Amino acid sequence: MSNCFDYSSDDTEDDDQYGEEEINCDEYDDDDFYNSDDQYSGRNQLSDYASEGTNRTDSEEESFNSNVVDSPGGKTKLWKPIVPNDFMPDVDAIYQPLEEAVEMYKLYADKAGFGVRLNTIMRFGDKTIKKRYVVCNKMGKIPNKSTDTLDPEGSGRNKRNSNFKITDCKTLIKFERLHMQTNACKIYEFEENHNHPLETKEERRYSKRARRLSYKDKEFIVRSSTSNIGATKAHKLQASLQGGYENVGPEAIDYKNFRRKVGNIIGDKDAQLVVDKMNMRKDELHNYTFEYKCVDSVLNAMFWADETDKLYYKEFGDVISFDATFRTNKYGMIFVPFTAIDNHKRSINIGAGLLSNESIESYCWLLEAFLKAHVKHPQLVLTDQDPAILQVIEAIFPTSNHRLCMWHIMKKLQAKVCIFWSTLTRNMFYSSMIYIVYIFLITISIHIVYS
Repeated sequence: MSNCFDYSSDDTEDDDQYGEEEINCDEYDDDDFYNSDDQYSGRNQLSDYASEGTNRTDSEEESFNSNVVDSPGGKTKLWKPIVPNDFMPDVDAIYQPLEEAVEMYKLYADKAGFGVRLNTIMRFGDKTIKKRYVVCNKMGKIPNKSTDTLDPEGSGRNKRNSNFKITDCKTLIKFERLHMQTNACKIYEFEENHNHPLETKEERRYSKRARRLSYKDKEFIVRSSTSNIGATKAHKLQASLQGGYENVGPEAIDYKNFRRKVGNIIGDKDAQLVVDKMNMRKDELHNYTFEYKCVDSVLNAMFWADETDKLYYKEFGDVISFDATFRTNKYGMIFVPFTAIDNHKRSINIGAGLLSNESIESYCWLLEAFLKAHVKHPQLVLTDQDPAILQVIEAIFPTSNHRLCMWHIMKKLQAKVCIFWSTLTRNMFYSSMIYIVYIFLITISIHIVYS
């Protein structure tokens, strides 16, 4: 989550004689975390005092990737980052364009162990940028009194409580374009000493930059949600895939925040997104069928079947089965798969639908959509003992035979037959009943096919 503060910059200059406009803007760095192989190399170069080991203070222990130096007045300590020379800003270098210079300083800050944000902008008369300040993210005036985060100033407006500390750090870099006709710029001021300890290797993974979600992270969250996997479980899966939580930059709360943002963007347009996607398939795919019904602008039912489903039904559609007992989606809609058996005795899908309820009207619409897609009637339909389905099959499939599903028969057998017997007798009875019902169904099917 982004923390927003009302910072004010003390680094202002009066350049009105050039017709320039000065803008003080505090923008957090929004770029992705640099995943270079040597991203922690700057932390391994310890200062001389760090090698002594036992004589180090607690503050020195926290900032082993920096040298502690005294301020000019000698009253405070300053922390000077230890960064390889390849990443140090070159005061004499010319950068083109300005964005390249800003990226260079962001990479330097990442190696040093502190965050940055964009600050003051000064422009030419044609509104193009002349000067750009990039400062430490702990720059700003320190509040001189504590604030009640629950009810500040008795206004009734809540403010977010944050552990982020402002230390009025003066670390900054200032870039200036050479002239209006070019994008080349140079560094005209660079302050590298901080008034606070820098991030350690252990703290680096909790920084805002390290916790930023990459495109792959966002894609993983969205794809997990489509598989009914929440943000917290998605974070655990990512940690398992990466070999541990320390190898995953974003935290679980970052996953949850992004998932919430995606949900807010979709809002109440989720049903329309599904309908648009299915209509697009209908337009682009050959022999694709999609039907849907709305009641009071609310998606009430839908049915779809692709070309493969239709080919399966053409060859193996004499006996079909459909069940309406699936309510595992978050909308509570009833998923109705239509199933047949191929010549290898495997279950094959010949269509599917979603219903908002199990009324006779809904089943009528669904079977009419099924018949519209597949044209011919099945010879045998196997379902559960739902009276609404029985009425609909008689009305929509008048030439088809309706039988109850074997699984439902055996499931209700024990409840319907109230007999006390031993385990051996019960098992023998079940085996006999299964065999009898199986032979009965096979006989009926053969009779229907060859009649």
